[in-house]
Amino acid sequence: MLEIKPCTDKQTILPYCKKAGLPYTEAFYLYRALDSVKVLAAGLFQVGRNQVDVVLYESGEPGDHFLFDAVLRAGLNYAASFDIQSGHIPEPFRQRHEKLFEKLNFPPEPVFGISNFFTKYKNCVP
Repeated sequence: MLEIKPCTDKQTILPYCKKAGLPYTEAFYLYRALDSVKVLAAGLFQVGRNQVDVVLYESGEPGDHFLFDAVLRAGLNYAASFDIQSGHIPEPFRQRHEKLFEKLNFPPEPVFGISNFFTKYKNCVP
């Protein structure tokens, strides 16, 4: 059964920070898509001043836009639950995952309101 779960454990997050080339701080959290104990995908997020940055995404299913969408939405929703107002998806991240973004309805601007995102941008392009 597929589950998408948050993780704030330093030892689990640390390797993802290293992959992103960033030193670990407590501002990072991870969302993982799990099938039982197998990690199918992971997204690394970093909280800044009233903004959350999408830092890294990796998946054993690199073309699965549904999994990509679910992990990013879960990570943004998690930030919103802590009253973080804005999301940030940097251009290099968008370029790296361009084919996935083409299949999804995400805001075109790099910085966006999270509540507006969930209201306006539905899961997949019709």
